[in-house]
Amino acid sequence: MSTEKTQEIVARTLASFLAELDDVIGTSVDDQSQLEARAAAVENLQKVVGRQLSEYSVKLNRRRNSLLPIYRLPIELLIDIFLRVIDLIDWDMEQNRNIASVCKAWYDIIIQSPQFWHRINVSHDIDTIKRIMRRNADGPFSIQFDKDSIGETKHEEVLTLLAPQSNRWQSIMFQGRLTDTIFKLISSPAPDLTEIFVYQWSGEPQRKFELPEGKLIRRMDVGLVSLPWSSPRLATLRSIQIRNLNKDLPTLSELSTILSSSPDLTWLRLSEWTETAAPQDDTGPKYPIRLPRLETLVIQSIPSRYVGHLLSHVQSTSCTCLQIDDVHSRHLQSYGAPLIDLVTSSVGTATSLHMDLDETKLKLAISSTPEAHVLDKWIYWANRKPGIEVTIQLKNLAEMRVLAELISGMDLAKGKGDDVERSISLTIAGRGSDPPPETTGETPADPEAQTPFPCDALAYLPLIKDIRCSNHFNATPLLRYLGRPQTTFDDTVKWPCPKLSKLEVNPWESSGDTMFEELKAFGEARVSASRAGDPPPPANEANATDSGQNSESGTVENGGPSTTSPAGGDATAASTDSSSGSGSSADDTTSGEPAAAAVASAESEHAGTSTSAAQPDGISGADDTPAEVSTGSVAETVVDEVQQLEDAIKKAREEEERRNRPAKMERLGVPSEVVERLKEIDLLKDIVSEV
Repeated sequence: MSTEKTQEIVARTLASFLAELDDVIGTSVDDQSQLEARAAAVENLQKVVGRQLSEYSVKLNRRRNSLLPIYRLPIELLIDIFLRVIDLIDWDMEQNRNIASVCKAWYDIIIQSPQFWHRINVSHDIDTIKRIMRRNADGPFSIQFDKDSIGETKHEEVLTLLAPQSNRWQSIMFQGRLTDTIFKLISSPAPDLTEIFVYQWSGEPQRKFELPEGKLIRRMDVGLVSLPWSSPRLATLRSIQIRNLNKDLPTLSELSTILSSSPDLTWLRLSEWTETAAPQDDTGPKYPIRLPRLETLVIQSIPSRYVGHLLSHVQSTSCTCLQIDDVHSRHLQSYGAPLIDLVTSSVGTATSLHMDLDETKLKLAISSTPEAHVLDKWIYWANRKPGIEVTIQLKNLAEMRVLAELISGMDLAKGKGDDVERSISLTIAGRGSDPPPETTGETPADPEAQTPFPCDALAYLPLIKDIRCSNHFNATPLLRYLGRPQTTFDDTVKWPCPKLSKLEVNPWESSGDTMFEELKAFGEARVSASRAGDPPPPANEANATDSGQNSESGTVENGGPSTTSPAGGDATAASTDSSSGSGSSADDTTSGEPAAAAVASAESEHAGTSTSAAQPDGISGADDTPAEVSTGSVAETVVDEVQQLEDAIKKAREEEERRNRPAKMERLGVPSEVVERLKEIDLLKDIVSEV
């Protein structure tokens, strides 16, 4: 029927109805009761007509909606679409209500489909839990116990209601105190269980769950709870978190079997394990553990035998979040070591790397920006951040010599992508004010034989931009290494760390003159090469940018005149005034001598009118002539820098003499009142100077 015909019928019917109604109402009646009866009849008619029209409208809308494409989909497909809209992890009934309120058809689907009534939270009241179980009479469901619930009594009440239906449990999530009653109820046989999340509060005795025959477990997250680690159900896992175990640890063989049988594993976190004594016959298998989809690996505070076995066997090139404590250096020294692939893949997402070497603790820490971070929560809410945080434990000072091999194997100098440079910064903490021990058979008088840090490791970090030395690290070998061009295996002469923009050192000698001579030689060597026309290395040999981490070196930077360095940058040197009292300490000063600091800043700048640096052959825009350098300006700048350093040292010595003056006067018998008065005068001078 056409729209015009429909409108014609509606108009004709409505006109006839209104005419008859007008005849009835329009009849002249003076009786009050009849008028009230007619008014009531009209109101009733209005309700009936409105209701009838509403029903007609609903029928028409349903028929119209039934012609839309989405209503032609099978109900099973609509259910699948709705399940993708609903948050199955943080489900609540409000999500069901939002979908059911759209139309009657969708309401019927939500009410009648058990998939939308799959999670029972202990925070629900008992009536709500019973309603959920009625609407999901036969399907699987998950149980979630919030730690902020109303207490153990409520837990026991809910579990008593749900235990008879344990054959339908699909997932259980419990965090709290496992009393004997709760543990007995929660341990009910659950053959369909595929996810187990049970974390007991600290201070409680560790419990052990049994896993009778049933479906394979997909996700496992337990704390202060152990499982039968040899169970065949612990296979094809996709995520594993095992935390806070003090007994019933898996053997190396059991752990290897679980991991090897889970090739789709994406998450592995093992932390806070303790054991009184390792089993005598617990030797893990020799075969590799290949986890091609592993993205997150966290190993923290577990026995060393587990760390050693995992890092020697777990192989993955997909790891983007790596956190490991106390890695023994041997796991990085062998060719093709699995840990090298883990490190290389995890630094791929980092914009900058920071390496922190502590000569006292014999540890090398490697961290990234953004830093790797995994919250101590259930896997679903852990909110991982990709990156790397690894601590490498060296065996002794002599093993410092293998750092070059370690760094070269990890290939940390690679850039993030083809066009993105990665920044690398290095902090070296020395061994305090004690003289560096001899670690080789060379003469102890040679500073380069006394330091355990192998400077040649810097050759594998060509674009390092920031080096900071603290805690009286012996900087003499470092300055000498950076102040000499190095010959590579193909007889190419290159300057080390050509992109170095900042070098910060801490006092390392008892003689300020000795430190000054080393700093002076370092600066003159870099500047002399530039004056000789030695072109800066090409900018595309490696990649690096500034690291955002700070060093507690205690040095104060002084901006000074800049000179073009052989690295294609500016080199400035400054000295700070600092001294300490008697005795030795690991702070930023040495007794009786001024503190010295060297700061080298690199920013590409060429003298004269030249606008481009020399580039290697084959690159567009290369110039066969070296960059122009103003010899006069370079020499003048060097003189200024040397003068600044001499002035700073002179000022420091005067300050030290002024501070030691009261002690000398007391030894000479000067009255204490005069000494105190001189101290007050010196203090006033300091205040006026600061103002």
